[in-house]
Amino acid sequence: MRRASVVRGTRYSINAALKTDPICRCIAAARRLVGHFKKSTKATTALTHKQKQQNVAEHKLIQDVSTRWNSTYFMLERLLEQRWPVTAVLSDPEITKHSERGLDLTTAHWLTADDTVAVLKPMITLTELLSQDLNASLSATLPMLINMKRRHLVLRNEDSPTTKALKTELAKEIDTRWQLTENITTSIYIQAAVLDPRFKSLSFFDQHEREDAYSTVSDLAESLSTEAAPESDHDSISPAEEGEPEPKKEKQAEISMLMAIDEEEHAEEKDELKMYLADKTKVHSGPLAWWQKNEHRYPKLAKAAKRLHCIPSTSTPSERIFSKAGFIVNKSRSSLLPNNVDKLCSSHII
Repeated sequence: MRRASVVRGTRYSINAALKTDPICRCIAAARRLVGHFKKSTKATTALTHKQKQQNVAEHKLIQDVSTRWNSTYFMLERLLEQRWPVTAVLSDPEITKHSERGLDLTTAHWLTADDTVAVLKPMITLTELLSQDLNASLSATLPMLINMKRRHLVLRNEDSPTTKALKTELAKEIDTRWQLTENITTSIYIQAAVLDPRFKSLSFFDQHEREDAYSTVSDLAESLSTEAAPESDHDSISPAEEGEPEPKKEKQAEISMLMAIDEEEHAEEKDELKMYLADKTKVHSGPLAWWQKNEHRYPKLAKAAKRLHCIPSTSTPSERIFSKAGFIVNKSRSSLLPNNVDKLCSSHII
């Protein structure tokens, strides 16, 4: 399976779906309508007045950017929110010229916009979750995409023709972009999912596929453990050699020894992966925090978890850093020292 940015792959999939008819005609009409209000101060002022009259939130209309599908979603969502104030402005002869009244969306367009927003809303949540800075998102990528396809994009009898067409196109694009119809049990996304306690059961796979995925992770853990062994024998320095005791680690080891149950007394003699899969310890704040607390119980798997969970599923966090740096370092602040720039960027990220 190809290694790609999730957000980029999702963008291509959704942009392809939005180009289908009648959605593309609805979006084109919405752009013309929003463009009219952006260019006309009179229409914008009248819209604010109508919003107050109808007790509708005083929000401005949003103009989308054709290359960013999420901006198209927000444009349609805002238009649906402001439908009746917008219609009131366009139907008022004192505000809108007769030649401009045709800018209002037709009933079919409004229905298409409503269907499109309903289908795309979970996709917005998906991209937001996978674009977080302080979150291990690689392990959640395929489980979320598969759940999206099997639960949200499934066709239902009550769906409108537009909704069915959009769901079908999105599901097809997701399959194509992410190769979900091929064997993905050995991909790094699935390996990361196995090492995420939230998804380790791989409920979206059958038994044979699960066994293949577990076998791949087990082999990875063994290989990493073998590679690390010489380094730990020769290069590492024990706390005793360093002269710096580690009371916290010692205390944790003592507690683990006292709290150990019979199944864990001979942990080294048992399959570490099987014990991990049977572990019912709850996950409260993501896989990184879970592995930090349970690393001593599954040392081999912990090495594999470190290897996989450090990989971001999207380039958004790194792109965000460059964008923030561009705002911080500008012509009026060109004398900032490099250390100060690093501190300012770090504070903005946090």
